[in-house]
Amino acid sequence: MKTFMAFPICSLIFILLVSVVYFYKPRIKSIENSIYKWLVISNIIGLILEILCYFAVDLASTYYLPSIIILKSYVVYILIWSMIFNVYVFMVSKKNYDKKDAALHVYFQKAKKYTLIVATIISIILYFLPIYIFKDGGLTYTYGPITNVLIVCCFIIVSLWIIKCIINFKNLKQKRYIPIIVCIIVLTLILVIQGHDRSILITTTGHTFVVILMFFTIENPDIKMINELNKNRLLVNQTNEDKSNFLFLASNQIKEPIHKIETLSTLALKDKSSAEMREDLIRINNSAHTLSFLVNNIMDISSLDNNNIKVINNKYSLINLVEKIRILKEKKVKDGVDFRISLSSSIPKVLYGDSNLLEQILISLLNNSIKYTSEGFIELTANVIVKYDMCRLVISVIDSGKGISIDKVNELLILDEALSKDELERLKTKNVDINTIKKIVSKMGGYFTIKSEENKGTEVKIVIDQKIEPESDMKFENYLNRNSILVASSDTDSVKTITKLLVQKGYDVKTSIYANDVLDRIRLKEEFLYIILDDKLDKRAYEILKTLKKNPKFKIPVIVMLDKDTEFIKEHFLEDGFSDYLLKSKLNEEINRLFK
Repeated sequence: MKTFMAFPICSLIFILLVSVVYFYKPRIKSIENSIYKWLVISNIIGLILEILCYFAVDLASTYYLPSIIILKSYVVYILIWSMIFNVYVFMVSKKNYDKKDAALHVYFQKAKKYTLIVATIISIILYFLPIYIFKDGGLTYTYGPITNVLIVCCFIIVSLWIIKCIINFKNLKQKRYIPIIVCIIVLTLILVIQGHDRSILITTTGHTFVVILMFFTIENPDIKMINELNKNRLLVNQTNEDKSNFLFLASNQIKEPIHKIETLSTLALKDKSSAEMREDLIRINNSAHTLSFLVNNIMDISSLDNNNIKVINNKYSLINLVEKIRILKEKKVKDGVDFRISLSSSIPKVLYGDSNLLEQILISLLNNSIKYTSEGFIELTANVIVKYDMCRLVISVIDSGKGISIDKVNELLILDEALSKDELERLKTKNVDINTIKKIVSKMGGYFTIKSEENKGTEVKIVIDQKIEPESDMKFENYLNRNSILVASSDTDSVKTITKLLVQKGYDVKTSIYANDVLDRIRLKEEFLYIILDDKLDKRAYEILKTLKKNPKFKIPVIVMLDKDTEFIKEHFLEDGFSDYLLKSKLNEEINRLFK
């Protein structure tokens, strides 16, 4: 029997080396790692017990009680290791395992609890069952009721694994199923070998082989890499959030004075004025309109709403589209005219939208510029404002050509009509007039403005919202979102205080200052542990919560943040469905209370 001691000794050396590598490096807190840790520890204990078993059978006549305890402990080890591995099988074969949501962690806690209870009961029974030692020359092995019960238990457990594999047959190619399949094969081989010679103890060596294999299949990326990615991601997110928040605040501050200028200039135009004054008033009115266009349709990223984007199932690359147009048009530009194109480096690679209509708009605008520009320049520029999986295209065509009169510009700016039958027919061609271009942009859900002076040139700007093709490589996303908390408030002092306190507690804090942004994040399935909503956002917190709860899958706890004037009705917010409240008057105490 001692001839086969080399198996557990070599296995022990290998598993100790793997343990050093595994436990030395920091690890992510995942279900697989939690199970793997106990598989490794129990396997080391099992190998030590197996080595001791070789001595125990020889010394049983002299040291009967210690020898029997060692032999029975080895039998109990085989059961416990199998039950720990059983938890792994049930977890990775669960349907929503890839989502790694809260429900999965609840299921894992229940699985651990019931496994512990069952393993404890069966282990106690095994210790009370008799075990016998058979010796006949060089052949030595144990038998009796204890081994019979173990065989029945292992048969039931392995049968469950096989059933799980059959149910999840389509997913067996995934690497997390490799240890399960290998374990079934290894245990079958061990059964065959021990059926031939029961004195060969190699069950624990089989367990070691499976544990070492799992080291290369469990979900355990380099924690240092994740930390670096997390830091970079936080910086990028914070920069984007700061930019979005600045645009939102700036646009709101500019809207009111622009509206006053537009109103006053429009009223002045209705009065009888000299021709010269009337022209100046039209210029003022058009300039105010251009500023209003800039603020309302470009800078106001709160209007960039996923639900409002007209999606056409046509993937296209704006960069490739513009390059195609450049090749078509640069040969038609008059000599001495500088034709240039400027594209933002932030333009997404793939967008969803009507590329045919967009191409028609750009070609028509360039045709117009080429026709009326004999010297100077023609420039096509494209910039973007990106918000999650949405993109606001801001495209301008500028030239130094003949320009158009102020009255014509005014007519275009107030034009608000649908496409006529003749214009719909002309859409079949690539060249349409400026009136039709404005109507096409409106048809696409976009915005149009024009600025021009006679003999100085024209600038046409169009704004169109498009969806972005989502990135396919989301390898680290689950790890980076697990500790995220969304804080939505326009009270910058409170946000700074909350962010500082939560970051100290190890949370990743994301901020927002308007309601639509919160709704977009949830609609795009961003994961948060909690959402903290200021009751004095641009919408009341209850309205936002009501909208969120229209989605039956929304389960994130929402905490309302209250000013002094609403603290006295804090209990009413709990009745309305909020998980808790946060009082601004004592943020330090409240944060400690909530996140103890």
